[in-house]
Amino acid sequence: MVHRPDIIGTIYNNDAKYDEEGNMTKKPTKQKGFHVNFIQEVPELEQYKLNPQPTNPMRVYAGGIKPVAYKFPSKKKFKEYFPDSEQV
Repeated sequence: MVHRPDIIGTIYNNDAKYDEEGNMTKKPTKQKGFHVNFIQEVPELEQYKLNPQPTNPMRVYAGGIKPVAYKFPSKKKFKEYFPDSEQV
């Protein structure tokens, strides 16, 4: 595999609660999985590809190119495919 991952990692839901003074009273909840983007599809990872793909991705590539988003069950599973990834 010669693909370079753009690691998102944990994504949090937009469900935190705040009081009138702006202090967080409830932390946001985590979405399941370990999230990673690639600039193109990775056939070897088809089972982890999000379907449907996000319409508003967390990150985009230069020129506004939307990534192909993948969700692994865990960081450990991701590292099985990319053991030398320096971003994790």
